[in-house]
Amino acid sequence: MSDPGHLAVIGLGFIGKRIARTAHARGWSVTALSRQDLDLPGVRIVEGDATNPRAVAHALEGATWVVFAAGDTKPAESDQDPLTHAIKNLAPVLSALEATAAAGARGFTFLSSGGTVYGPAAPVPTPEDTPLWPISSYGVMKAAAEQYVAMHAQHDDFAADILRCANVFGPGEPTTGSQGLIGIARARLRAGEPVLMFGDGSARRDYLHVDDLAEVVLDLATRPDGVRVLNVGSGSTVSVAEIIDGLARALGVEPVLERRPARESDSPVAELDITRLQRLLDFRPRSVADWLAAE
Repeated sequence: MSDPGHLAVIGLGFIGKRIARTAHARGWSVTALSRQDLDLPGVRIVEGDATNPRAVAHALEGATWVVFAAGDTKPAESDQDPLTHAIKNLAPVLSALEATAAAGARGFTFLSSGGTVYGPAAPVPTPEDTPLWPISSYGVMKAAAEQYVAMHAQHDDFAADILRCANVFGPGEPTTGSQGLIGIARARLRAGEPVLMFGDGSARRDYLHVDDLAEVVLDLATRPDGVRVLNVGSGSTVSVAEIIDGLARALGVEPVLERRPARESDSPVAELDITRLQRLLDFRPRSVADWLAAE
């Protein structure tokens, strides 16, 4: 098998770790920038923060492809301090783009958010050419970052994949915090604790397995083609209530809900049209139902 190259991953959270592991298994040489000195077999760790341009540049030395998977603020928290949110999350993207050009890398992948950049008036399912009208600071930041990615890619002559991802689930998913309904709800149900539900539970979301996302990132990186904007999801939706009920059935427990009013930053439905992606790749997303039932 030919050497696919040297992959640099910025951010080793839930998604970044899975991309790094998958890339190593596929024969990539992998370097990752992490705030912690993690033990990730086969992956060279550069300890540092994505907000530090020097650390970013160091991590990208010799990279042939860069994946930006860092993030500091969650969607539900972004509106509490929009200015700080923008500074902390846009500056690292710009540093990574400058370092990508300096390293002479052939391409850059940016993980955007299909659930927040389009807004509640978007058609269902939502194609990539839908106008962007985000209703949270998080969505505005992702939309702005997409434009910076496209601008730098065209100016500095490298390929770029802007991936508008659905809600990601799977091995290693968060079990605390404000982002990652499945992992957090499963952990609370196991502990006999109430599960937080905003609104009546009817809000529907598209769910994407983390291994599907990792495979898409790497498959596209081996066939660069200018600047591409692609939805990455399952092409279907499940309601919040259905997620919680499915987890409770698998665990054999009766869910206790802590109900709160719906949040202004939440759209009633987010379903991504993945036709464009499936024209490029033989993409057959895993079922969220199987993950809900897994124990």
